[in-house]
Amino acid sequence: MDDIVTLILMGGIVGIVGLFSFYIFKMYFLPKRIDEIAVMIESGQVALALKKLLALVEDDDHNPYIHFLLGEAYLKNGQTAEAIMEYKQAVRYVVRDSKIKEENIRARLAKLYLDTHNYNEAKKEFLILTKLAPNVGDNFYQVGLLFENAGLGDKALPYYIQAAKIQPRHSDAQYHIGAIQYNAKNIRSAKEALTEAVRVNPKHYAAHYYLGQCLRSEKELDAAMREFDASSKDSAWRGRATMGKGLCYYEKEQYRKAITEFESALESAEGSNELKLNSYYFIAASAEKLRDFNLAINNWEKIMEINPKFRDTPEKLATFEEFRTHDSIKDFMIASPGKFEKICRDLVEKEGYNVTDLEVKNDSLVTLIAVDSGDQGFRTSKRPSTLFFIFRTTEQISEKELRIMHESMRAKSITKGICMTTGEFSTQAELFCQSRPIELKDKKELITKLRGVV
Repeated sequence: MDDIVTLILMGGIVGIVGLFSFYIFKMYFLPKRIDEIAVMIESGQVALALKKLLALVEDDDHNPYIHFLLGEAYLKNGQTAEAIMEYKQAVRYVVRDSKIKEENIRARLAKLYLDTHNYNEAKKEFLILTKLAPNVGDNFYQVGLLFENAGLGDKALPYYIQAAKIQPRHSDAQYHIGAIQYNAKNIRSAKEALTEAVRVNPKHYAAHYYLGQCLRSEKELDAAMREFDASSKDSAWRGRATMGKGLCYYEKEQYRKAITEFESALESAEGSNELKLNSYYFIAASAEKLRDFNLAINNWEKIMEINPKFRDTPEKLATFEEFRTHDSIKDFMIASPGKFEKICRDLVEKEGYNVTDLEVKNDSLVTLIAVDSGDQGFRTSKRPSTLFFIFRTTEQISEKELRIMHESMRAKSITKGICMTTGEFSTQAELFCQSRPIELKDKKELITKLRGVV
């Protein structure tokens, strides 16, 4: 009996010693050994580290730090899929007092998901990180970026705003807030965010571009051009920024300078058909304003080669078809102001009228008052007068212009009006004249009349 008791006591003592030894090993020697393996990974001894870690994980599979280090080792070894698997295991077993923190593991996972284009999983990780580390602005920024890249700018915006709230100097967050607000036509909010973005980072060329667009939309054209100049220092934004500057000159009616900018934008267009098409289009639009119709037609034809349905290009070419076949209308359109005035006078006199008053309203409109030279029943001073409005433009004549003409007739007690144009009349304009003494003569009729004059 005594021998049995002795054996039991000895077994108990051995068990206690074993447990104590295991405890000492796990508490003191194992962490030291694991830390040594972590140093090995850092120093590039990945193969040996993997061998030791795989041995350790066999005995301690629930240790999140071992799984984390396995993930680090696999990542160093270029084994991305295995690294992700180990990080997921680490997350599974991590607790509050673990050697490695959950947010650190999830940050690794999120980055790997981004690198492997698994954006849904990346978004899940970053969303969890916004809860685990709510004071880290970049976690919110990454969620916003993932939503925006998926075409969900409205969902992205609150995350960008939170990122900027936590980290006001996060220029990328401020930029994305501004870009989204600009596209949503919230110009004031966009301008505030973009101004902050370029203040924090003066080399944020994308922010300079969108700030320029905001200023252009508010007609602050000189300030907008300064922002476009800043943006154009980056080759990635140069084409769009130069285009923006050209549009500022276009809106300032400085058409020759606008053409120079649009031509520069073309040089930066490379593979961007959108930039090419818009550059060609606004070169043509500027040339049309300058009455350089050959240049305008040439650029519309270039557009047709790329996209025959771009904007109103087919209509523009159809409108200018006569310029290729009728020199008279071409000469009329490009005539100097003095010659334009003379052609209008000759045109009215050819119709059988004596001109009693003529006024050049602008480069596109001459108004004349004339009396019928063939009406011999009255002295010239008593003959009924006719008011002529002669437009040289490719734009539609609207009801507004004809109302102005009618008001002028009433003010001068003129009972007949004739409106001629190298363009067309809008439907509303035609309806307006149906019940009023105004004759409308469009491009086809005017071309016929010009042949004997120009």
